[in-house]
Amino acid sequence: MKLFVIISFLTLLVATLVAGYQWDNLRVGGGGYVTGIAIHPTTQDRMYVRTDVGGAYRWDSVASKWIQLLDWVGPSQANLIGVDGMALDKNYPDRLYLALGKNLGDGGLYRSEDKGETWTRLLTAQFNGNGRDQRWGGEPIAVDPLDSNIIYCGTRVQGLYRSVDNGATWTNLASVPVGHTGTDPTGIRIVEFDPSTVVSGHSGKIYVGIAGTGIYRSTDGGATFSALSGAPTSPRRMQVVNGILFVTHSTGVSKWNGSAWTNITPSASAGKDFCGLAVEAANPLKLLVSERYSSFNNVMYRSVDGGSTWTKIGATGAVVSNKFREAQWWPTNWWEAATADLVLNPFAPGQFLYTDWFGVWKTNTIWGSTMNFTTQVRGIEETVVLTLTAPPSGALLFSGMADVGGFRHQSLTDWPVYKNPKAETFSIDFVETSPAFVAALDATDWDGTNSRLITSTDSGSTWTAAALPSGTTLGRLAYSATNNNRIVYVAGGGSVYYSSNRGVSWTQATGAPSGAVGLTDIWNRDNALASDRVDGAKFYLFSQGIIYASTDSGATWAAKTTTAIPKKAGYLNVVTVPGKANELWVGLDGNGLYRSTNGGVSFTKISFFQTCSGINFGKADPANPTVPATFAYGKVGGVYGMYRSSDSGATWTQINDATHQFPCGVKSLSGDRNTFGRVYVATGGCGVLYGQP
Repeated sequence: MKLFVIISFLTLLVATLVAGYQWDNLRVGGGGYVTGIAIHPTTQDRMYVRTDVGGAYRWDSVASKWIQLLDWVGPSQANLIGVDGMALDKNYPDRLYLALGKNLGDGGLYRSEDKGETWTRLLTAQFNGNGRDQRWGGEPIAVDPLDSNIIYCGTRVQGLYRSVDNGATWTNLASVPVGHTGTDPTGIRIVEFDPSTVVSGHSGKIYVGIAGTGIYRSTDGGATFSALSGAPTSPRRMQVVNGILFVTHSTGVSKWNGSAWTNITPSASAGKDFCGLAVEAANPLKLLVSERYSSFNNVMYRSVDGGSTWTKIGATGAVVSNKFREAQWWPTNWWEAATADLVLNPFAPGQFLYTDWFGVWKTNTIWGSTMNFTTQVRGIEETVVLTLTAPPSGALLFSGMADVGGFRHQSLTDWPVYKNPKAETFSIDFVETSPAFVAALDATDWDGTNSRLITSTDSGSTWTAAALPSGTTLGRLAYSATNNNRIVYVAGGGSVYYSSNRGVSWTQATGAPSGAVGLTDIWNRDNALASDRVDGAKFYLFSQGIIYASTDSGATWAAKTTTAIPKKAGYLNVVTVPGKANELWVGLDGNGLYRSTNGGVSFTKISFFQTCSGINFGKADPANPTVPATFAYGKVGGVYGMYRSSDSGATWTQINDATHQFPCGVKSLSGDRNTFGRVYVATGGCGVLYGQP
């Protein structure tokens, strides 16, 4: 049965009128793996990219930005946000095919007839867009350029499927091997048509690339397939131009003229793993290739004689004059990083784009003696955000992220200027009465290697590093509401510590439970620690259904809760309320949302929510100025949604709609302290979203 995901204009209109909210990305710029790019061969301004965990985008040439196409993916379909392949239809310019599935599980081949606005599932199949192996290879989907009714789709574990009736029905082709289906399955990663020969009105030759197996070929329009003798064992990408098959593979670059193979690997890179491939459709003598490895400065080459000779371009090639970065925070080594895909624009001779670990790069003079490259990442937001906090003054927002550190954001629309040099930032807080004082925890790797404290006295313009207590990693911190020297730290899997000199030295607290924050990695969601936002000597810690409190700035702790509330069931969020002493809310994910107004002694359950995985506070509604706005994300009536309350949870209004479902998940929330109704959402691969009336 087909699954239709159609967002009608009427549904959108009603949702917009009810919610009254607009949603957009807070600009960061790139930051995640762009694994493929495609330009329509006959219609100008049809360009798309796919990513491993952050959806797919269409280029808007008028606005000069990329537009996310999968915001409709909700929590029940969360796996669909990873894209494992894509294809265009030469004869239908508005058609786009995507192989959706971040990991093995819920996945399928989807088609859009309107450039990605609405989608239909054509085939349920297993994909692995975030697969550690071969997510950069492809493409596993192809449409016959001579007959749009014929579609091929390679999968990770189920082999090759074919439809001859425009996707209505599918046949699994047992004559083609399924490829590697064990740990890190690669399956079938490439399908390529050769329309130079015609069989019954459709392309006579089809090539199928299978990593570790080789290339299978049909010469009878897909009736039969057999192994192509002498083909590379592990093809990465393939392209046919004028009947010539070009292949990048695990040991170089080759081409097949229909009767013989020729090794055209650049001599300086003999035996290297190549992936990226782009051949000029009007002249197959012009082509580009790139090595592929999990590092920076992957070597790239161009040839104007069909691969007989090559010129090295890129980071160490003489022909690159300048590299311009739209987002100035991008490090200089973010260049040809794990390069995935290359493409030449048929409508702009000399225009060349490539994708890699962090985004898209472009030059308009790839065949020139010199060239300037610039990023083309405006609109692509694929960062994985771990934590957010919005202070009442100074910066607009602070973010902590995986892989790219974290930022001080000054504007909704400008690129952030400051970037934390460490790769992972996972906890941030500020002094409520002096928000220029900020503290954060960061590390150099997901496992918490080199965990440290960093502090700022100027709203994040500059930072000072300090060591955490000996033997500790990961964890959470909280800053006193009134004392810019007092910081409390809960070690991952360990004890509670406090510092009276901003991290210069630490003392272990007494009376606090051990292990309130799990010792796993930066993905840990135990946000168990918070400082009271009024009383600078008071801190709270949640463990096993009990709130422990300190009234002496973290030195000693005691259990306060008289009747335990449930334990966490997923995400844990302990959040205190600005301007309200002794008030804290605890989100227990699958076990709901609770509120205390007496410092954790007793709690009231907010029965509106079945689950709550995100909770935070922002500027009060002008109509009720003494009550901060509450934002919460969770399940209501069996459906996930984002809600706002202006009366401490007595009533709630949903503020997202069917077209804004937070497809990368909601990892953290922060209400804006200066703009009523604005909320920031940390996602697991779609950057920082914000919504506002």
